[in-house]
Amino acid sequence: MTSLWVDRALETSYITAGIERADSDSVKLLDRLTADNVEASDFALIPTPEIALLTGTHGVDTTFGVTVAESGAIAMRSPIRPDEIEDASILLYDVSSTAELLARATIWPYYGMKASAWTREPDGTSTVTIVDGLAALEPVEAGFSEDLVRAWYILTEQSVVTHLLAIPVGAADEDVERIRTGLFEAVAAGYAARREVRRALQEESSVEGDRLVAFLAGLRCELDTDDRVAAYSLIARGSGGTRFPLIREIPWRLSGESEGA
Repeated sequence: MTSLWVDRALETSYITAGIERADSDSVKLLDRLTADNVEASDFALIPTPEIALLTGTHGVDTTFGVTVAESGAIAMRSPIRPDEIEDASILLYDVSSTAELLARATIWPYYGMKASAWTREPDGTSTVTIVDGLAALEPVEAGFSEDLVRAWYILTEQSVVTHLLAIPVGAADEDVERIRTGLFEAVAAGYAARREVRRALQEESSVEGDRLVAFLAGLRCELDTDDRVAAYSLIARGSGGTRFPLIREIPWRLSGESEGA
């Protein structure tokens, strides 16, 4: 049976809730899903930058993906105003690859801040910390918090495509359609249970209810032409200095590209 991996993240909350209610053995949920977890025959709803590591084995669905615009759940925290910081060691505190590339694509172009170092180890030397998920929506007790999704939107007028659907090269069109339809059904099921989903998320954090509602309301799970451009833009602008290669284009899987078609 065809396997589908789904990244368990705040942006995929409705999707994962719908999948859990369906109790499907063919779908695997994993926190911080990366390309390393995905076999050549697997489908995967995966953070956008990870696609750059799968181009030899996977295409990308043109229809299903997760996007957010204008405001989101990826934030930069600093003890003083960002415009007062000329350079800083930046801590990527247990964040997704989408959050990392978004930070790299906005810290200098939008805030004019040079990164003296990027680190994932909280050794006490970092001036700036990048957080995502519920942590990014929680109020700060001291210092400043900047919404990097908003910064990206102002900088580029583009959405942030947080997740894309990776499709195995040669997958049959009927399998692609079945996986895509199942994901849309999961979204609908999760949304129908949105009160329970929000309640569970709030039990895990101190996020204000109105802010969580606004964030979830801003999510979309259907890609359009502008979103596809935005997905590549994030990789192109943010991949420098990371483990993700700069690809010439995202390998979009067009209809009828199944093996033998």
